[in-house]
Amino acid sequence: MRIVPSLIAAAASLAVLAPTALAAPPVNDNYLASLPVDKIEFRSAVDLTEATTQPDIFNPSRDGQPLGGGTTENTVCKGTPFGKTAWFDLTPQSDGAIDVSAAGTGFTPVIVLYEWSQANSQITRMVDCTPVAGGRLALDVKKGRSYTIQLGGAGGIGGPATLSVDYFADSDSDGEYDALDKCPEVPGIARFGGCPPELRVVPSVGFDRTGNGVRISRLIVDRVPKGAKVVAKCSGCGSQTVRAKKTGTVTLTKLVGKSVRAGGNIEIRVTLGSQRTGTYKFGATGSYFKWPVQANGLGKRQTRCIVAGTASKIETCK
Repeated sequence: MRIVPSLIAAAASLAVLAPTALAAPPVNDNYLASLPVDKIEFRSAVDLTEATTQPDIFNPSRDGQPLGGGTTENTVCKGTPFGKTAWFDLTPQSDGAIDVSAAGTGFTPVIVLYEWSQANSQITRMVDCTPVAGGRLALDVKKGRSYTIQLGGAGGIGGPATLSVDYFADSDSDGEYDALDKCPEVPGIARFGGCPPELRVVPSVGFDRTGNGVRISRLIVDRVPKGAKVVAKCSGCGSQTVRAKKTGTVTLTKLVGKSVRAGGNIEIRVTLGSQRTGTYKFGATGSYFKWPVQANGLGKRQTRCIVAGTASKIETCK
């Protein structure tokens, strides 16, 4: 189906068998009459016995009317000629991968995957193909791109066939498929189950009692990775931001000597954005600490996590 993109469904479903025609070309014989791959586990039975190929892939139109302006249908895969073709479309809703295979009765099926343009319906490139019996295509696909599968018979021989297309979504585009990703909506790395790593920083606050609160004497954060941003603030005494130039300890001197009255708070946020490679390729889940100030000192420290990719969205640590 052309012009309006075919969308891959967001949830798994049972296999679907597309209708076939006996002693007649299949309904998706022509390029503009392609059928949508509309399940993440798609199965379609199609009889290629009377299927054809097209000198012009825009002729006929989807409705079977005379048209034109397309290219000649490709009929060669890695040196192997083929014919008697049918067409299937897919436009992934997210990055991921597809596994395409076909079985034929009495002939060797050929599978070709192309990209095509939504602007003019023209095929823009061949992605890959396989002309061998039992061959399959396992390929990455990109969100929003339009793909079409051409199924034919080697040597121009056709017959009953079954096309299988399995789609593996990667919603956060981190290389971990959703089915195995513990954080499918947040980019992460395999070693952490597809989640971003958590910062394991260690804060320390030193203080003197003032009778109605505290005076800060020390404010440091250990085990801070290079590039992380440390923000400290206290009620009524301002804030300080430091970007770690190397992995290690960050000392916050601006707030040392500041007094915080009872009822106020001392807070520290540590965040790290994408570092492009390594453990923090997609950044990290940040750390948030808060100490309530009481008349006789500091109350129990509160610890939360900061959602990766944000500076202040606090969540309960998993």
